[in-house]
Amino acid sequence: MLTRIFGIDFTSTPRDEKAITVAEARLCHEVLTISNLFDLISLEQLSEFLKIPGPWITAIDFPFGQPRKLVLDCGWPSSWEGYVNHISLMGKQKFENTLRNYHDPETGRHRLLRETDKKANSRSPMQLVYPPVGKMFFAGAPLLLRSPCTVVPLRQGSSKASIVVEGYPKLVASKAVGKSVYKSNFPYQESSTQTEVRKSILQWTKSKEAQECYGFIVKLNNAVADKCLNDPKGDELDAVLCAMQATWAWTKRWSRYGVPDQCDQLEGWIVDPKMLEKR
Repeated sequence: MLTRIFGIDFTSTPRDEKAITVAEARLCHEVLTISNLFDLISLEQLSEFLKIPGPWITAIDFPFGQPRKLVLDCGWPSSWEGYVNHISLMGKQKFENTLRNYHDPETGRHRLLRETDKKANSRSPMQLVYPPVGKMFFAGAPLLLRSPCTVVPLRQGSSKASIVVEGYPKLVASKAVGKSVYKSNFPYQESSTQTEVRKSILQWTKSKEAQECYGFIVKLNNAVADKCLNDPKGDELDAVLCAMQATWAWTKRWSRYGVPDQCDQLEGWIVDPKMLEKR
């Protein structure tokens, strides 16, 4: 029986001012209780976290893979493990230059999307600024590769009890508030409206609609709720929303954790009920 669930808001350069935020939760009788929020202030701390013995599952919000066409055009190894290791050995500067200089000869595009990005309407994992998800991939994917975890659907790790899935908290938030903005990259530009939007999202997680969508409702203690409301960057709330996606994936563990059979094994997949809907 699963006893621990985590949601992780990731950053490629964790530090005191901008940490990796972790939400810790448990599921019991269709109630997901978020019991704690804590920070990891280095990639090394995240690496050690991923070695915690299971059973547990976590969703982390960065792209685990790159577009298939990019991998093939660049001549990288044609397996997820192979090209992640190759990119890690390339070094950060060479990898970023490769993304900046890429030009698809067929379409003329400089940034490509994975199939899961098209369905989720998420940014290209090749993007290096605003948000720098390409840098997040470079920092995070090698940590997953070196961990004992099973990375769904990309590889079976040495541990079948520690499961990592790719999250995208914006998918959860959009069900509650549509396209309303709930966080700011610049805290000094925080508005009271964004605080109200975060409040609306938290209220939605306790609603019948949330239960119908994810199969459970969320319960937060006052301290966790206050952190989510009073964090202009939205990191605390994003960690909670990732925990929801991790929990939903766990309830779908007998069907590939909610990952469709046709998922590209080079690219990976974002887990969320929306991702199983027909276009």
